[in-house]
Amino acid sequence: MSGKPNVIILSGFLGSGKTTVLMQLIGRMRERLGDECRIAIIENEIGSASVDSSIIEDAGYSVTEMLSGCVCCTLIGQLVPALNKLADEMNPQLVILEATGMATPDSMRENIERYGGYPTRIVTLVDASRWERIRRALQILLEAQVEPADIICLNKTDLASEDELAAIEESVREINATAPIARISAASPVSVDVLDEVLGA
Repeated sequence: MSGKPNVIILSGFLGSGKTTVLMQLIGRMRERLGDECRIAIIENEIGSASVDSSIIEDAGYSVTEMLSGCVCCTLIGQLVPALNKLADEMNPQLVILEATGMATPDSMRENIERYGGYPTRIVTLVDASRWERIRRALQILLEAQVEPADIICLNKTDLASEDELAAIEESVREINATAPIARISAASPVSVDVLDEVLGA
């Protein structure tokens, strides 16, 4: 293995659209880097089965599942060994960890960087269609996902008005004042500019 791959933690509350955005990002990366681009995906789900992994595998990508718990808590000890195995066996250029909707990404990044030495970025999805409802109900969790983000993707922008989007961005800025905010939706492909932000290019 030549060097350690970069890791992207894709964070966001349940139903924020992580798998859809993940597929868009992978498609855009392959457009830029070609079919030889090696991307490994780690799916983290709570429960005994993962629906999202079947979607990803149907698209032709390999998935390592980490089930029955949250990466940031019960599976914290398995995360770095899983990354090491992927790095040794696949030598990927990039690893994307799609975290469960209840995960706090900062503890995941600390574990990955401290014990694995993998450069890590946090990309947090914010659901424009449900932001206020989720924040009122789960403020601590939502802030724990938004505050450490390197980039915030305001998703499902086609389901909110311009005034609503501006209000959400203002609310997000109260939690994270510095991360770029990119507006995205399933209705249109992720732009090159957004991809650059996600990758830290």
